[in-house]
Amino acid sequence: MDRSDIRDAITLFQYSRTAQRGGRAAEVVRALWRLEATNEIGFADRGAANHEGSWKAGRPGFDLRVNINYIKTIPRPDQLGVLSLLLVHEGTHAALKWTRLLEEMAARLLPIQYYRELTGPGVFNEANDPPRPGKPFGIVRIGKGRYKSYDQESEALQRDQLIDYLLSIETYRKRKYLYPRWIVDHLSLWGGLANRLPATKGLYVRVLAQSVDRHYVVRILDILESIGSRAEWDAMMAAEKRLPRLQLALDDLTTTRRLSERIAALERRWGVTLTETPPVPARR
Repeated sequence: MDRSDIRDAITLFQYSRTAQRGGRAAEVVRALWRLEATNEIGFADRGAANHEGSWKAGRPGFDLRVNINYIKTIPRPDQLGVLSLLLVHEGTHAALKWTRLLEEMAARLLPIQYYRELTGPGVFNEANDPPRPGKPFGIVRIGKGRYKSYDQESEALQRDQLIDYLLSIETYRKRKYLYPRWIVDHLSLWGGLANRLPATKGLYVRVLAQSVDRHYVVRILDILESIGSRAEWDAMMAAEKRLPRLQLALDDLTTTRRLSERIAALERRWGVTLTETPPVPARR
């Protein structure tokens, strides 16, 4: 593949139904053409093929890099479509300046919608009309089922659990992505706590328990109270991993009777000890 394929891949997305809906897609198209015009998109040898691409503004060489070793692993009929998907992902990072985790979600959301189009009706290749030798002509499709991560992300989005999918990846559990304020500010989104997976709830509890801010620690009770079954409780606690830290965090809440009663109710329900200091008994 060469630079002409990069231009073709941008054009393919630009004339897709996904991009024609406007919104954020229009910003991504503009960002990609701006980068292409300034020679800031290119192929690079990034080693192992599992490294697909990257974006970083202002670095030496290309700001947006596509790993040529990854592209070489893609079946030839799928290469243009997969390259286009990859450019949309990295182009979203280039277009947005959001908090890290929200930006990563956005950079998955648009490609998922585009992936559904490419694996369904396909996208007409406007860049090769009239046809040029050696370039795909007509409708560009990619094989559904060949790209596990896209299928998993699409299924997660269908359930409104894209955040759970991202947080199953170690990179996005790091502090620069996930921190107490982010958790509390977004608890009600994407179906709220009722729609979060036990592993996500356990991760939220673990992060909030490390906070010294009572405002954040209190929300641990909301998460614990959202558990509906023993299996879910056990899975959440397995993900939380550090019961002593949780007990220490909740100890601070026992000085308030209302909060102490909530903790005691959870202990009775699940037969666990959530504090190092016995909660204040409920009034009779």
